[in-house]
Amino acid sequence: MSNTIRKPCGEGVHFGTTVGAALRPTGLLATLALAALTAPPARAATYDVGPGQPLAAVGDVPWESLAPGDEVRIHWRAEPYREKLVVAVQATEAQPVVIRGIPNESGELPVLDGQSATTRAALNFWNENRSVIKIGGSNTPDCDQPDCVPSWITLESLDVRSARPPYSFTSSRGGGSYADNAAAIHIEVGRNITIRSCRIHDSGNGLF
Repeated sequence: MSNTIRKPCGEGVHFGTTVGAALRPTGLLATLALAALTAPPARAATYDVGPGQPLAAVGDVPWESLAPGDEVRIHWRAEPYREKLVVAVQATEAQPVVIRGIPNESGELPVLDGQSATTRAALNFWNENRSVIKIGGSNTPDCDQPDCVPSWITLESLDVRSARPPYSFTSSRGGGSYADNAAAIHIEVGRNITIRSCRIHDSGNGLF
Protein backbone atom coordinates (compact mmCIF):
# COMPACT_ATOMS: atom_id res chain seq x y z
CA MET A 1 0.00 0.00 0.00
CA SER A 2 1.44 3.36 -0.94
CA ASN A 3 1.00 6.61 0.90
CA THR A 4 1.16 10.15 -0.40
CA ILE A 5 1.84 13.23 1.70
CA ARG A 6 1.41 16.66 0.13
CA LYS A 7 2.03 19.94 1.87
CA PRO A 8 1.36 23.33 0.30
CA CYS A 9 4.13 25.87 0.10
CA GLY A 10 4.89 27.34 3.50
CA GLU A 11 3.59 24.36 5.47
CA GLY A 12 5.48 21.34 6.61
CA VAL A 13 5.85 18.39 8.91
CA HIS A 14 8.23 19.22 11.75
CA PHE A 15 9.71 16.83 14.27
CA GLY A 16 11.50 18.54 17.13
CA THR A 17 12.35 18.47 20.80
CA THR A 18 13.88 20.96 23.18
CA VAL A 19 16.40 19.56 25.62
CA GLY A 20 18.72 21.29 28.04
CA ALA A 21 19.01 23.62 30.99
CA ALA A 22 20.30 27.17 31.32
CA LEU A 23 23.62 27.60 33.11
CA ARG A 24 24.97 30.96 34.25
CA PRO A 25 28.69 31.14 33.43
CA THR A 26 31.03 33.24 35.54
CA GLY A 27 34.60 34.47 35.19
CA LEU A 28 36.60 32.67 32.52
CA LEU A 29 33.57 30.56 31.56
CA ALA A 30 31.61 33.74 30.83
CA THR A 31 34.42 35.05 28.64
CA LEU A 32 34.60 31.78 26.71
CA ALA A 33 30.84 31.70 26.29
CA LEU A 34 30.82 35.27 24.95
CA ALA A 35 33.60 34.46 22.51
CA ALA A 36 31.66 31.44 21.24
CA LEU A 37 28.55 33.55 20.73
CA THR A 38 30.37 36.30 18.85
CA ALA A 39 32.62 34.09 16.71
CA PRO A 40 31.75 34.26 12.99
CA PRO A 41 30.02 31.12 11.67
CA ALA A 42 31.98 28.75 9.46
CA ARG A 43 31.43 29.31 5.75
CA ALA A 44 28.72 26.98 4.47
CA ALA A 45 28.76 25.22 1.11
CA THR A 46 26.05 25.12 -1.56
CA TYR A 47 25.83 22.14 -3.89
CA ASP A 48 23.79 22.52 -7.07
CA VAL A 49 22.78 19.28 -8.81
CA GLY A 50 21.19 18.82 -12.22
CA PRO A 51 21.39 19.81 -15.88
CA GLY A 52 23.79 22.68 -16.42
CA GLN A 53 24.82 22.65 -12.75
CA PRO A 54 28.27 21.97 -11.25
CA LEU A 55 27.15 18.47 -10.14
CA ALA A 56 25.34 16.13 -12.52
CA ALA A 57 24.07 13.54 -10.05
CA VAL A 58 22.81 13.41 -6.47
CA GLY A 59 25.62 10.96 -5.77
CA ASP A 60 28.18 13.62 -6.68
CA VAL A 61 27.29 15.52 -3.50
CA PRO A 62 29.76 14.72 -0.68
CA TRP A 63 27.02 13.60 1.72
CA GLU A 64 29.61 12.06 4.01
CA SER A 65 31.08 15.50 4.76
CA LEU A 66 28.03 17.77 4.94
CA ALA A 67 28.40 20.38 7.66
CA PRO A 68 26.05 22.75 9.49
CA GLY A 69 24.80 25.49 7.16
CA ASP A 70 25.29 23.48 3.96
CA GLU A 71 22.57 23.48 1.32
CA VAL A 72 21.97 20.94 -1.44
CA ARG A 73 19.81 22.17 -4.34
CA ILE A 74 18.50 19.42 -6.60
CA HIS A 75 17.22 20.89 -9.85
CA TRP A 76 14.37 19.36 -11.84
CA ARG A 77 15.20 17.23 -14.85
CA ALA A 78 13.01 15.15 -17.13
CA GLU A 79 14.52 11.85 -15.95
CA PRO A 80 14.24 10.88 -12.27
CA TYR A 81 17.36 10.79 -10.12
CA ARG A 82 17.58 7.07 -9.34
CA GLU A 83 19.71 7.55 -6.26
CA LYS A 84 19.55 6.90 -2.51
CA LEU A 85 21.22 8.73 0.35
CA VAL A 86 21.61 9.16 4.07
CA VAL A 87 21.67 12.49 5.89
CA ALA A 88 23.58 12.18 9.15
CA VAL A 89 24.81 15.54 10.39
CA GLN A 90 24.28 17.49 13.61
CA ALA A 91 23.37 20.95 12.40
CA THR A 92 22.05 23.87 14.44
CA GLU A 93 19.06 26.20 14.46
CA ALA A 94 21.30 29.02 13.23
CA GLN A 95 22.95 26.81 10.60
CA PRO A 96 20.56 24.08 9.47
CA VAL A 97 21.25 21.63 6.66
CA VAL A 98 18.75 22.16 3.84
CA ILE A 99 18.09 19.75 0.96
CA ARG A 100 15.90 21.66 -1.47
CA GLY A 101 14.32 20.63 -4.74
CA ILE A 102 14.22 23.28 -7.46
CA PRO A 103 11.04 22.79 -9.56
CA ASN A 104 10.81 23.56 -13.25
CA GLU A 105 8.82 26.48 -14.66
CA SER A 106 5.61 24.41 -14.49
CA GLY A 107 6.14 23.62 -10.83
CA GLU A 108 7.13 19.98 -11.36
CA LEU A 109 9.32 18.69 -8.52
CA PRO A 110 12.62 16.90 -9.05
CA VAL A 111 12.14 13.15 -8.53
CA LEU A 112 14.26 10.82 -6.40
CA ASP A 113 13.22 7.32 -7.49
CA GLY A 114 14.16 4.23 -5.50
CA GLN A 115 13.68 1.83 -8.41
CA SER A 116 17.14 0.63 -9.56
CA ALA A 117 18.67 3.38 -7.44
CA THR A 118 22.34 3.60 -6.52
CA THR A 119 24.08 4.94 -3.41
CA ARG A 120 27.23 7.05 -3.44
CA ALA A 121 30.19 4.69 -2.90
CA ALA A 122 31.60 6.75 -0.01
CA LEU A 123 28.42 6.28 2.06
CA ASN A 124 28.03 3.32 4.41
CA PHE A 125 24.90 2.97 6.51
CA TRP A 126 22.61 0.30 7.83
CA ASN A 127 18.96 -0.32 6.91
CA GLU A 128 19.53 0.64 3.28
CA ASN A 129 16.52 -1.49 2.35
CA ARG A 130 14.22 0.75 4.37
CA SER A 131 14.14 3.97 2.32
CA VAL A 132 15.19 6.22 -0.53
CA ILE A 133 16.21 9.00 1.88
CA LYS A 134 17.30 8.06 5.37
CA ILE A 135 17.85 10.50 8.22
CA GLY A 136 19.64 8.63 10.97
CA GLY A 137 22.74 6.74 11.97
CA SER A 138 25.54 5.66 9.66
CA ASN A 139 29.08 4.35 9.57
CA THR A 140 30.17 6.88 6.95
CA PRO A 141 29.60 9.64 7.83
CA ASP A 142 30.42 8.62 11.37
CA CYS A 143 27.20 9.39 13.22
CA ASP A 144 25.47 7.20 15.78
CA GLN A 145 23.56 7.98 18.93
CA PRO A 146 24.00 8.95 21.69
CA ASP A 147 27.11 10.90 20.59
CA CYS A 148 25.64 11.99 17.26
CA VAL A 149 21.96 12.63 16.52
CA PRO A 150 21.05 14.17 13.14
CA SER A 151 19.54 17.57 13.92
CA TRP A 152 18.10 20.69 12.26
CA ILE A 153 17.62 19.15 8.82
CA THR A 154 15.06 20.33 6.25
CA LEU A 155 13.84 18.45 3.19
CA GLU A 156 11.66 20.45 0.83
CA SER A 157 10.14 20.45 -2.67
CA LEU A 158 11.11 16.89 -3.59
CA ASP A 159 9.14 14.01 -5.13
CA VAL A 160 10.45 10.86 -3.41
CA ARG A 161 9.06 7.52 -4.58
CA SER A 162 9.33 3.77 -5.16
CA ALA A 163 10.79 2.25 -2.01
CA ARG A 164 8.96 -1.11 -2.06
CA PRO A 165 9.19 -4.64 -3.41
CA PRO A 166 9.87 -5.78 -6.05
CA TYR A 167 12.15 -2.78 -6.66
CA SER A 168 15.84 -3.14 -5.92
CA PHE A 169 18.89 -0.92 -5.44
CA THR A 170 22.69 -1.06 -5.58
CA SER A 171 25.23 0.24 -3.07
CA SER A 172 28.94 -0.11 -2.43
CA ARG A 173 28.11 -3.20 -0.37
CA GLY A 174 26.23 -4.88 -3.21
CA GLY A 175 22.61 -5.06 -4.29
CA GLY A 176 19.42 -5.47 -2.35
CA SER A 177 15.64 -5.35 -2.43
CA TYR A 178 13.42 -3.02 -0.44
CA ALA A 179 11.63 -4.27 2.67
CA ASP A 180 7.84 -4.51 2.67
CA ASN A 181 7.73 -1.63 5.16
CA ALA A 182 10.26 0.56 3.34
CA ALA A 183 9.50 4.28 3.24
CA ALA A 184 10.18 7.04 0.78
CA ILE A 185 11.68 8.96 3.74
CA HIS A 186 12.81 7.11 6.87
CA ILE A 187 13.63 9.14 9.97
CA GLU A 188 15.42 6.57 12.09
CA VAL A 189 16.48 9.12 14.68
CA GLY A 190 16.64 12.90 14.64
CA ARG A 191 15.82 16.21 16.26
CA ASN A 192 14.18 19.25 14.66
CA ILE A 193 13.56 17.61 11.29
CA THR A 194 11.31 19.49 8.83
CA ILE A 195 9.70 18.01 5.70
CA ARG A 196 8.00 20.68 3.62
CA SER A 197 6.23 20.79 0.24
CA CYS A 198 7.29 17.23 -0.64
CA ARG A 199 5.39 14.49 -2.46
CA ILE A 200 6.20 11.01 -1.11
CA HIS A 201 4.48 7.98 -2.61
CA ASP A 202 4.66 4.52 -4.24
CA SER A 203 6.34 3.05 -1.16
CA GLY A 204 5.51 0.62 1.62
CA ASN A 205 5.28 3.69 3.85
CA GLY A 206 5.33 7.27 2.68
CA LEU A 207 7.04 8.52 5.84
CA PHE A 208 8.36 6.31 8.61
